[in-house]
Formats: sequence, C-alpha cells, structure tokens
Amino acid sequence: MAFGAKGSKGESFLAVVVGGGAAFGLVVLTSRAWKACHVDVTGSVPNGLTLLFLGVPIALIVNLVLFTLVFRYAGKAFLFSLIAAAIAIAIADLALFSWQGTPAASPGTCPGNVPPWWPTWIPT
Repeated sequence: MAFGAKGSKGESFLAVVVGGGAAFGLVVLTSRAWKACHVDVTGSVPNGLTLLFLGVPIALIVNLVLFTLVFRYAGKAFLFSLIAAAIAIAIADLALFSWQGTPAASPGTCPGNVPPWWPTWIPT
C-alpha cells in the first residue's frame, strides 16, 4: 500500500501535517491582526487564551475534515489530490479569518478591523 493511498495512515499523517500547519498559520495570522488593530475580543480573558482554546481546535477540526474529504474524492492522482486539498484549506482558512479574524463586533483602531499590512486584493 502506498504512502498517500486513500484511507491509509499516510493520508492521516498528511492531513495532520497540512491541516495542522494551516491551522497554526491561521491562528498566528489572526493574532497578528488583532494585535495590529488593538482588538480586544473577550474582555477580561486575554486574546491568546481565546485563540488557544477556541481558535486552534476549530481551525484544526475544519482543516482535518476538509483535507480528508477533498483528498479522498478529488481524484486518483496523488499530487492533484494534495494540491486540491491545500487549495480548499486555504479558501476555508481565509473564510475563517474573514469571519473571526476581523470581528465587526469588537471595536479596534483599524477600519473594519482589517490590519494595514493586509493585501487589498485579498477580500475580508
């Protein structure tokens, strides 16, 4: 059985590596955006704890499930399935960042809580 075969331990390993890495990147991106715009999401609880106990599990679950679904059903070619899963995770993480990374309910110093370093060509 090949490393990247559908339903194998290799697929699970790839899901954890790719999905976990993307989840970590999303949490770091959200943290940087909140710090740049002085967003206080939770009041008395620090933003870091919110991201650790709420942001990481949500991003990890979304990324693992999405990677597994897309990788298994994208096709028979390993590389095509891997690229399709990575693109799907990038789109999902962008949606999660737009939803919670720039919270409209929490006032910040940036317009729309979008940090000044965020590229204008990427929608939020």
